[in-house]
This record gives sequence, structure tokens and C-alpha cells, in this order.
Amino acid sequence: MNQHHAGEITLTRPAAPGELAHATRTRPLAVNHDATRFMAVVHAKTPAGHCTACAVGSAKRCPST
Repeated sequence: MNQHHAGEITLTRPAAPGELAHATRTRPLAVNHDATRFMAVVHAKTPAGHCTACAVGSAKRCPST
């Protein structure tokens, strides 16, 4: 059975256009109107497993674990 979970990434500042373009080349993302929150659907066995799958740039920590 394929398991998918939604991962949310919250930024402390809006993503620059180049950063946003780079991030969306890696994985399809839904971005809010001011580019401070991203959502992605990822394949993961557990909800906590999405942290590794969603790591973008230098994001190392996941607040849900």
C-alpha cells in the first residue's frame, strides 16, 4: 500500500523568486500567496518520515518529531 503524507514547510521570510524556482524543480509544491508556507505530498511510511522526504535547502529540523 502506498502511503502519502502532507508536509508543511514554514519560512521565516518570503522565498526569493530564484529560491522558489529551485525548490519547485526538486518537488511539486503548493505555495501560499506570500511564499512563506509550502505544502508537499510525499511518500513516507509514517507522518514523521516526511521530514526527510521534504528537506529543502538547509532545513535540518522537523518540529513534528
